Amino acid sequence: MGGRWISQNKVRPGAYINFTAVSAPTMQVGDRGIGTLAIPLSWGPENTLIEVYSTDLTDGSSLSKVGFTAFDAEAKLLNLMLSGCYKALVYRLDGGGVRATATQGSLTAIAKYPGTKGNMITIVITESDGLFTVTTYVDGASRDAQTAPTVQELVNNDYVEFSGFGALAINAGITLTGGTNGTVTPATAYPAYLALARKARWQTMALTQNNDTFAAQFAKFAEEMRDTEGKYVQIVVANYDAADYHGVINSDCGVMMGDVEVTAEEATAWVAGITAGASVTQSNVARAFTGATRILNERTNSEIIEALQSGKFILSVNTSGGIVVEDDINSLRTYTAELSEDFRLNQVIRVLDEIGTSTSAIWETSFKGIVQNNADGRGIFQAMLLTYYGELQTLGAIENFDGATDVTVAAGKAKEAVLVGVNVQPVAAMSKLYMEVFVD
Repeated sequence: MGGRWISQNKVRPGAYINFTAVSAPTMQVGDRGIGTLAIPLSWGPENTLIEVYSTDLTDGSSLSKVGFTAFDAEAKLLNLMLSGCYKALVYRLDGGGVRATATQGSLTAIAKYPGTKGNMITIVITESDGLFTVTTYVDGASRDAQTAPTVQELVNNDYVEFSGFGALAINAGITLTGGTNGTVTPATAYPAYLALARKARWQTMALTQNNDTFAAQFAKFAEEMRDTEGKYVQIVVANYDAADYHGVINSDCGVMMGDVEVTAEEATAWVAGITAGASVTQSNVARAFTGATRILNERTNSEIIEALQSGKFILSVNTSGGIVVEDDINSLRTYTAELSEDFRLNQVIRVLDEIGTSTSAIWETSFKGIVQNNADGRGIFQAMLLTYYGELQTLGAIENFDGATDVTVAAGKAKEAVLVGVNVQPVAAMSKLYMEVFVD
């Protein structure tokens, strides 16, 4: 339990952390690399988050999970996301589909999941020396083979569930039929998706539909996650100009990849992927959109400046003709005493999110309910924090950190409360060059 605090009046035990911009100078670093998105599928479980690794797409393991591999057209959005991060949590946006089935004699085969992909499953039964081999083919490729004398001894596999009782019989091939995809009802599907995402671990989420109502819903979710739940995530939306928050990236990155169009809405998957995959010492400024051949909405210099000032994450063409990220920013454009202009930089947010996530983990695993709230206990906590911040400085994520003055750990107002104060100066990658050349 965590989130922001205004006064020391929290009821639940937890880590309550505020990030406030101050006058200048204003454990282990956690892993990043998990994105999430909701898309319609023709295969896969409903009402769950499906873990798909980038390696799954290339080695074929994703076929049993979501019904396609990296080389299929249906993989477009997942390919975009997983080109920048190592894992995606995929929610099946459609619901109410029908599973394909087939029956021969005493054997019934039912597709494991609803969807039209089930209609591409064929069961072939051969016989040798009184034993029957039952092979499951998907799109003509063998995916499972097992030998059994009777139907009831068959074992379900990643594609088919078997049922029935009695002897098997030779079959040259029976194809499952009747599988249908579900319907997409955003009014119910998105709340169900967000409810699951609220409990999962990830860094960025992509909304791949352009609709201000949905974008507002997702932006509000980002605020709840960060400010109430204490989960430091960012959500990528497309052309939602009402966005003005460091937890929301307002993207306009539509491109052509040869003769394949990637709309601005679809490209949110790519932006979410590279954002999740970037470390605390990495910026996505000037990052190439690999495979992109043309920007759909290429801007002039003045239009680029206007877009950046309005908090848009956009693409531009560099001096070599490559299509790259113009600036690694989020949608924040209204600055306050608590949220300075630095908070618009996604790399700064990654550093602060890392601090929030790791400090909470240190507290939850090693101190909450374990260590006494006395001078010795607080000293141990302070020492561990100093070690952690020292590691961040060694990595180059923060600078000018002084362990003697920049971390304080004191007793809070309540017996069980601990009040921590931290001065931190995140580092950002170079992105602007100002040079003077003097000629004598």
